[in-house]
Amino acid sequence: MTAAEPNLPPTGVAGSDLERQAAKRLADALRQRGRSVSVESVSVRISEGSGVAIHALLALAGGLIGLKWPLIGAAIILIAAFSFYAERSLGLPLIGRLVPTRASQNVMSPPPGPAWQQDVEIVLTAGYDLPASYPTGEWLSRRFSGRLTTDRIVLWGGMVPVFVAVMLGAANVEGSWVSAIQLIGSVVLLSMVAAQVDRGLATDAEADEADLKATDNLLAVLDEAIDESDGDPPIAICFFGAETGSAQGAAAFFKDFEGILRAEDAAVINFVNGSAPGPRLTRKARVLITAKEGDLASMKMNDEMGSESPIKPEPAILRTTTAATIARRRGLRSTTVVGSGDDAVDVGLDLIDNSAPVTE
Repeated sequence: MTAAEPNLPPTGVAGSDLERQAAKRLADALRQRGRSVSVESVSVRISEGSGVAIHALLALAGGLIGLKWPLIGAAIILIAAFSFYAERSLGLPLIGRLVPTRASQNVMSPPPGPAWQQDVEIVLTAGYDLPASYPTGEWLSRRFSGRLTTDRIVLWGGMVPVFVAVMLGAANVEGSWVSAIQLIGSVVLLSMVAAQVDRGLATDAEADEADLKATDNLLAVLDEAIDESDGDPPIAICFFGAETGSAQGAAAFFKDFEGILRAEDAAVINFVNGSAPGPRLTRKARVLITAKEGDLASMKMNDEMGSESPIKPEPAILRTTTAATIARRRGLRSTTVVGSGDDAVDVGLDLIDNSAPVTE
């Protein structure tokens, strides 16, 4: 197996200067393999936490307004909840568009053009930006194995109770228990706002060994595929920026390429490292592939693509949005390899072998 490049640490959070430098290094690594490469600029919202905080504060304001004008307050909460669900589950930002944007980069090989319209059977993807340190989210992931997330707490623990309390007020239902429901929801929303502030203050852009695994795995799979192929294998490569921010880099890519890839019945194989939040990794599970991805609305993935792998990867559920999630939303065959090292690389190669387009 060809070793991944040393001194190739992806660093920086989405939209940062360090992330742009990482894109250049990854592009250089692909060029060293004789591949043509393009680094495409994409516009991304620079802070996921800001989007969470804006929606939570809007719902909280609706609850306060509802104390005097219940119907107006309820309408504000509904708008906040709908916008939050649409953004976090469907990738359709509404109120979240208020968050400022910066430029990120997608590294694509081959570059956009005719090559994508012929002989692309497999798209290998990985994100290369680093997740900002997020003590609250990390604690929730460790304690509840990804089942309890910030998004779920905001929607079900904050917005829904406040809305229920306001609607009870509109129906002239009174009592200390109604006030208690609204108080609990309001405290939850304020706590989540505080968590997002903590998230911003604790941002850490330093890469450690685990952060390198997804890109290392992809490059190792590519090296093996090149060695096993008589020529240039029918594989496209995408390193996505802003992957930790609801896969915004992938969303920009698949919006333009979904038609081409669907026409070719291409498969998307994504890589994340084994310490990614969400999957329940057991001692016996050396590597997993995702059966579902997403938080508020889970998307069924194509984990059956790994059924013929001798390693027999176990199914996993990711509570985050990845490039594979975006691809699946747009009707493409896709799954994510969760893990690192030789097993993850071998499963990736098995997926390539077993995921060729079906021809009549």
